[in-house]
Order: sequence, then structure tokens, then C-alpha cells
Amino acid sequence: MAQLLIVDDDPHIRQSLLDRLASRGYDVAGAGTVRDAYAAIRRDRPDLVLLDLSLPDGDGVALLERLRAEELDVTVVVITAFGTVERAVAAMKAGAYDFIQKPFEPSLVEETIRRGLERTNLRRENSALRLGRADVEPVIADPRTREVFELAGRAARTGATILLLGESGTGKEVLAREIHRKSPRAAGPFIAVNCVALPEGLLESELFGHEKGAFTGAHARRIGKIEAAHRGTLFLDEIGDIPAPFQAKLLRVLQERTFERVGGNEGIAVDLRVVAATHRDLKARVADGRFREDLYYRLNVVVLPVPPLRERGGDVRELVRYFLEQACREAHRPAPRVAEPALALLEAYPWPGNVRELKNVVERTVALFDGEEVGAADLPQELLDTALAAGGGAGAGAADPAGGGGGAAGSVGVPGLGDFHARVADYRKRLILEALERAGGNQTRAADALGLQRTYLARLIKQLGLRGGAGAESSAS
Repeated sequence: MAQLLIVDDDPHIRQSLLDRLASRGYDVAGAGTVRDAYAAIRRDRPDLVLLDLSLPDGDGVALLERLRAEELDVTVVVITAFGTVERAVAAMKAGAYDFIQKPFEPSLVEETIRRGLERTNLRRENSALRLGRADVEPVIADPRTREVFELAGRAARTGATILLLGESGTGKEVLAREIHRKSPRAAGPFIAVNCVALPEGLLESELFGHEKGAFTGAHARRIGKIEAAHRGTLFLDEIGDIPAPFQAKLLRVLQERTFERVGGNEGIAVDLRVVAATHRDLKARVADGRFREDLYYRLNVVVLPVPPLRERGGDVRELVRYFLEQACREAHRPAPRVAEPALALLEAYPWPGNVRELKNVVERTVALFDGEEVGAADLPQELLDTALAAGGGAGAGAADPAGGGGGAAGSVGVPGLGDFHARVADYRKRLILEALERAGGNQTRAADALGLQRTYLARLIKQLGLRGGAGAESSAS
């Protein structure tokens, strides 16, 4: 519901407009002076203001100039008496969107308001894009991921504060954006703040903004992230790391939806939804005194655990394809295929850095690869080492990599990976034997052909049991 403010010193005109516009479904308030109008705009930030230029305690044009000087972006339609078009022109120069002359037709007022609100929505959408709003279509393939996003979708329809828990790099911001996209606030801004990336001295100014002269270097008023998130969603990433002195101020925002800019003393009301995220154990931080208990319970309304990538094996293939297409599109080149053994290794790898690490691996591969199909040998060497160890050597009674023993699947939490490891081992055996044959048994030349270090190739030959095979002894020596 759009919020309107009617500013006119004539109580009859003001009340007539209030009644008519309220009957059309608008949320309408009134003011009869410049002082009251300014206070209402600062407090409520209406979507549109109908402003009479002649008021008992000042001039409407002066009010417009003050709003512009203070960067209070509000759509204003001025009301001016017949024969004073020059004042309306002055108002337009001062930032008014349009003007209406008295006496006016109610239908004209309604049409002007409709167009003014379209302008308001367009400006807010453009501002949201500049401030980081993005409609991200998430990759959802694994049942566990699907379950989390379904819960998030149901929670999004409410106004409740949501706390996302999970390791770094699991995609908590993507989930937060999806919550915003499916919420009634989707048309508003999505403002993300990484709390751990900002020094304590800058965090308060970044979130709350500051007044001119609040500190050295504050040459002008600045709107903070909280104020920028008005009518939208504020995402506070890594909230478990905010310093203790700042926690009380954040608690006030959550409780009262008001704050003060740094260097200011006037409360500013905000209408926003808070989604927070952390990889910390907040209960443990409360217990050892590093996190306020009352703030914890304010955040702990709807809690959504985000599982790590190693527990979402079904997502890996789709994420690889997504990041591969994205990286190749940015590099202006066609996306290569990814061979099955390479995909199997990527699924076997435990991904300690989660989705963020997977994206980096794909981007690195694209930067160094020149071909039509990415094979296992094209993946980073450290990933190959870890993936093979996870698949073949982890867990009690695990078989060697060539056999893809029964302990392989359990080591990475993905059912059925043993078959993949066996296929990967066979594929690697064929690659190595072919390279050795072409190199006449010279491991150095074979390693160069495969793009591997000689010591790593020697280790693979031993791991895959090639020394005992026909012709392998001489190849490995």
C-alpha cells in the first residue's frame, strides 16, 4: 500500500483529499505546516507528497530545496494557486516531479499521483540495482538443497527475521536473495553487508550513515545501508563477528526499527526485513560472553541451516555446468564438455571451501584449458590428490583407488561413489599407460605430455598399481 502525505494549510482541502485518497486504498497522512511536513517526511518517508507551496510557517520551494540538500529522495507534486505558474516552475527546478493548479479536478489529482508513484517505483528499482540487488536463479539439484529452499520460500512470505547457519562459502547470500525475491518486499532493495569485512570504526558509519561534520572527513551527509534497505531486505552476513559495543545498537534496530545516523540525534524509522547469516556457533558465543543473549534471541526466530557442499553431492554437477557456462560467457568462448571421470572426481572432492571454492576451480580451469572436453588431468593437482584420497583411502577397510572400495561413498557422504572411483581409476590408468607408451617409458616426457609433475606421475603409477602390469615395470622405472 502506497503511503501519501498531504501538505496543505487549508483543513477543508486537506481533509477532502485525505478522505478521497484513503477510499482509493492509499495510506494517507496530513500536515498543515512546513515543520510538520518535514518531520513526517523524515520519519515516514512517504512514497509521494502533495505539497501546497503557500504555508503559514514557510515556503514549499524552500522545503523542496532542503529535502534535496539532505538527499531525502521523495516524489513531490506541488499544489499552486491559479496564476502562479512561475512558482511552480521554481518548484520543479528545486526537485518537484509535477504540479497541479487550484482549483483542481479530483480525477486529475489521482492521475498525477498514479504517474508519480510509477516514478517512485522506478527510481527505487534503479537504486536497488546500484546498491547490489540481483535476482539470482539458484542451482537446486540435491534433495537437501531443495528442502532448504522450500523452507526458505515459506518463511519468505512472513515478516520474520531469518537466521542462516552454515560454513563459509555455502551460498547463504544466494539463499538470502531468494528469500527477498519470494517475499512481499521483492520490489524493494536487497542490501547486503559483510560485517566481518568492515573495521569496527567503519561498521557503524556504513550501516547507520552519518551527518555532515560527524567526524573528520565527513564532508556531507551519507545514507547508510540500513536506511537504504527501507521497504526491502537487509542481509547481515557474518553477524557472529560484529563487535560487542555495536551489538546493542543493532538490537535497537531489530526491536524498534529506528536508528540515528552517526553525529545525529534524531530517530529515523525504517521498514525492513532482516536476514542474518553466520558460520559461528552463536550459542557458544553467548555462553562465553562474546555475543549478546538478547540479540541472539531476536535473530533466532526462523533458523535455516545451510548444509556444506560435501553433503549436497547432487548439486556439484549442476554447479560445475553453471559456473563453466558463466566463466566461458565472460571469456567470450564456447563452453567445453566435462568428461565423466572429471565430474566423478569433482563429486568425490570434499570441498572445504564449499561453493566458493568450486567456482574458483572452474574459473581457474577455464583460464588454463584450451580444448573441447575437460578431462581429469585438466583439474588442479591438489584437487586430484585429495579426491583420490577421499575416494580410495578414507575410512576403515577402504580399498585402494583402483578398486573403488566400499568405504569410498561413506567418506564423502554421497551414495554410490564407489563405482565412480573405479571408473576414474580405470580412466587414469589408460591415460598414463598411453602417455608412457608414447614417451617410450620415460616418465619425465610422459608427465610433460599429461601436464603433470614427474613426481606426481610417479606417485600415481604407484597408487594405481601399474608397476605390476605388463610393460608397466619398465614404464615406471
